[in-house]
Order: sequence, then C-alpha cells, then structure tokens
Amino acid sequence: MNEAYDPPQDILSTKSIVLMDVPKGMSVEERLKLADELQAFFAEVGIDAAAYFQINSFSSVSGMEEQIPDFILRRDFKNLIFLTVLNPENDFLLGMGPFNGKNSFYDKGAIFWLRRTNDLKSVFSELTTRLKSDEFPKENLLLSNSAEFFEPTVSGFKQAYITLPKEFEGKKIAIPQIETDPFAQPNPQALGIEAITSANAFKKELLNRKNSFEALAASDSTLFQIINVENKTDADLRRARVDYVLHYIEANAQNVYTFLPFEKREENKTGVLVKFFLRDTRTNIAFLGSSWDAKENWNQALNSFITQINNMRGK
Repeated sequence: MNEAYDPPQDILSTKSIVLMDVPKGMSVEERLKLADELQAFFAEVGIDAAAYFQINSFSSVSGMEEQIPDFILRRDFKNLIFLTVLNPENDFLLGMGPFNGKNSFYDKGAIFWLRRTNDLKSVFSELTTRLKSDEFPKENLLLSNSAEFFEPTVSGFKQAYITLPKEFEGKKIAIPQIETDPFAQPNPQALGIEAITSANAFKKELLNRKNSFEALAASDSTLFQIINVENKTDADLRRARVDYVLHYIEANAQNVYTFLPFEKREENKTGVLVKFFLRDTRTNIAFLGSSWDAKENWNQALNSFITQINNMRGK
C-alpha cells in the first residue's frame, strides 16, 4: 500500500465500503457509538459509507472462506475506507483508497490517503476543508447518519450435533494448514491492529499454533493430516480420502454462541472465545462434542476438544 496526497477524487460521488478494527476490550456499544460518530461525519461531508464490516470477522473460522456478501458487491462500491482503533483514547489510523471489488478489498501497491492521529476530530476538520475543493465533485446527498454493519458470508455447515462421530477407525481428519505470514498479501487482516502494532508477536502466535497442529498430526498420522484446504471443495477433500475437517471459530463470545448452537450451556462470556469442531465432508454436518468446551486460550481449546475425541475412541 502506497500513500496518496489526497482522498480518492470520487469519494463524494460514489459508494464506499468501511472496515473497522477495535481493541478486544472495547464493548459492542462503544464500537457502534464510534462507528456512528464516523458515519455522522461522512454524511455531513458527503461520503456515502453504505456498508461497515469488522476486520476480525474475516478470519474468525479456520478452514472456511469468508466472503463479502454478493448483495453488497452488487451495490457497486468504488472506494474503501478503514479505521483502525489502536487506542480508543488517543491512537487512530484512518485510510481511504480504491476498493477492488474482491474479498481482499484492495490491490497490492494500491494508493491510499492515510492519517494516523491522536484526535479524530482534527482529521475530520482537515477532511472537511480539503473536500470542499472543486477537485471532489459532490453528488452524494441525503445520507444516513447511522453506520450499518454486515457480516461476511461463510460456507458454514448444514446443522450441528452435540456429539462426535461414533467411529474414527479408518477415518481421516484434515487439519487446515495455518498461514504464518497473513499480512504478506492484501487482505482485511493486514489493516488490523495486530498487523500495525504487533505483527511479529502475531506471527509467533500463529507459528506456535502451527507447531501444535504438527505435533497433533505426528502423534496420530493415521487419523490426522495437515492439508491446505484453501480453494478446495468437499468433493476435492473426499477425493483425498478426508472424512472430517477440524475447524475452529475464534471470535467474540456472542458470535461464537450464534455460530455454534448448543443446548443448555452457559452464555456468560463477553470476551473472545475459541471453539473447535469437526465437519463431515460428506454430509456437511458439524460435530461439536458432547460438552461445551470453548476456551479463551487457543491451545486449551484444542487440547480439550482432542481429549473429547480421544475419549470417544477409548484412548
């Protein structure tokens, strides 16, 4: 990504899609309030920011491709705006540039107007003055003052069972390969907090997860196999003799509860949770295990779910 002197010249005459990333400790109410403040400014100056997405929602489910919904893409968005809240008190990064109409949101080497600031209002003031220029023809009128958030589509599963498969003998479980350099190519995560403030630490965490998966595969190579599942259909996986895929969701607790229905569990968590599950490549049915074992720690969640599998196998 390269830096531009000005925002896109058509920013006041076309639709823009918005990506936001906020610290994990920030409540939903605080995020929505900030988004509405941003949207109110956009509406005032004539920026039609018609769809908002959270950056972390595009990487929440391993081994499942998350995409911009088709009905959003059909609305002919031309520009991308992103706001990365590094610290809600005094550290923000705001960017504007061309939207490529793809799930990566922008192209490598794309030119973006960028401002990192300790006060968003000062950037709003700068933009207000700059966008009054004749260089920015204004055609967007009667815009909404409220930010509207959407969720990416995910392939998902047909239904979920609160159990595990009864038989693992002769079966193969695919472990999706972990990408340990997620910021190398354009994608929403490359605009997020971790990419900006702690890229090396995040890569180290991913490497640790990769090592945990490799240790699991080595411990029982007849059952587990690490596979690159990107762009592979279930038919492709079946041809590779894969019976199940080991997935996990890592997201805010409420999103985890919504994505994985499970009767008679306590839903009292508010932070980020990790929950592993199996998905059958023939029936597209998810198996969550007989006990709800979502954890705040990734390794603990993995170990707990593998323990359930081993118990089912009598190990």
